[in-house]
Amino acid sequence: MTALARPRSASPAFTQGALLPLGVIVALAGGCASLDPTPDIRRASATVGERSGVAANWSEPWESALTSWDGHAPLSVESAVAMALRNNREIRSQVEQIAASRADLVQAGLLPNPVVGLTLRFPFDPVSGGTFIGAQVVQSFTALWLRDGKMAAADARLNQTVLDVSDRALRLVADVRSIHANIEFGQRAVSLSDENLATIRRSIESLDARVRGGEGTTLDVNRAKQQLAKAEADRVVVVRDLAKERRRMLELIGFASEGAEWSAATDGTIAGTPLDEASVIVLAGSQRLDVAAARSIVEAQRADLSVEEGRRLKDFGLGADFERSESGEKSIGPVVEIGIPIFDTNKAQIARAGSLARAALAAYEATTHRAVREARVAWVELDSASRLVAQYRSDVLALSERNLTLAESALKAGQADVTVLLEAQRELIDARRVLNDLEREEALARVALEQAVGGRLVVPEGGSPAQGGER
Repeated sequence: MTALARPRSASPAFTQGALLPLGVIVALAGGCASLDPTPDIRRASATVGERSGVAANWSEPWESALTSWDGHAPLSVESAVAMALRNNREIRSQVEQIAASRADLVQAGLLPNPVVGLTLRFPFDPVSGGTFIGAQVVQSFTALWLRDGKMAAADARLNQTVLDVSDRALRLVADVRSIHANIEFGQRAVSLSDENLATIRRSIESLDARVRGGEGTTLDVNRAKQQLAKAEADRVVVVRDLAKERRRMLELIGFASEGAEWSAATDGTIAGTPLDEASVIVLAGSQRLDVAAARSIVEAQRADLSVEEGRRLKDFGLGADFERSESGEKSIGPVVEIGIPIFDTNKAQIARAGSLARAALAAYEATTHRAVREARVAWVELDSASRLVAQYRSDVLALSERNLTLAESALKAGQADVTVLLEAQRELIDARRVLNDLEREEALARVALEQAVGGRLVVPEGGSPAQGGER
């Protein structure tokens, strides 16, 4: 806070002589920090691109109409992620917080403006006295020794903002990939439901023929029709869930009002993970951006504590005073203003800053523990899902396929009728449908593990992975 004992008014000569040194000091103290947030936004974008494999182009405006995708062609997961990073309004709103934090950093490096006071006094009795003119300029220098701490705190908070935005963008990427997987496997479920319905209808036709030939009963036909009604109801649920997931995807990529008559493109492969649980723990502690952001908060609170400790002397101002008396005599001299810490010694603010610093450290430790727990749970989910898929494919599906082959052979040899073949076909379709659900759970578990470790599942060669997005 600028200290000012009494107002004065400076002459042009005094202004040039006294304000010039102050201007030089202010310029030096102001530093050369730039308000341009572009490098910080690019740092966040590069982190997201490194972790997700898709560049986040936040330097260009979002699309107001479909251009990179026509809304009808199959939508690949890479295209969906790229569109979401560019067009999602929520993430673009959060990117603007980087510019605000950059402005806070610049502000933290500035000294308060010098204060110039002007005084013009007129006597009550013009005969016995004359006009008095005075001027004073005072610059507070308290902020000068607090500047480094304030800039360190603002820089840490800028880094936290960059990390937070990057982390939220990666969470958006995970949401897009999860919804894309739901759409992809939902489409497979619809196809399997259609195959199941076709098989049941063929079974009903065969049973009707047996009844007409006197070999079957109406009960057999009714049971098949009941099975058909249940399969049709199941298909309605599958189609409904698929439609909902497509609309969720449209919102994430920035086109909530567009049509949903499109499909998700797929390469038909699900990559495994070479990581063991120990590697997952390492990645969670070193790659998670929310952990890095929490560490930046610790640094910011420590810097805030140092600033408060430096504020025991709240006001210290230097300046110059110019006076011209009624007799025409002129004088100039220094002005020193010091706030005396009698009532407020800043102990309360120091205690508060110390408490917040300890709280930030505890929050950082809690975030680290949560990250490790989430990564380990996600690893268990993926490991279990992968094992279950492999077991079901090698045991249940393989047995269903073998049973279908045996039923076809028995039908050709006259040892079984067509209903045995149709039942074997239905069981194979059911096995494929269950396997499809299990593979979807495996894909979702992989996305969850990628998010839980910070976006990458492979430890780079040569050591532990570097903390992306930090400086």
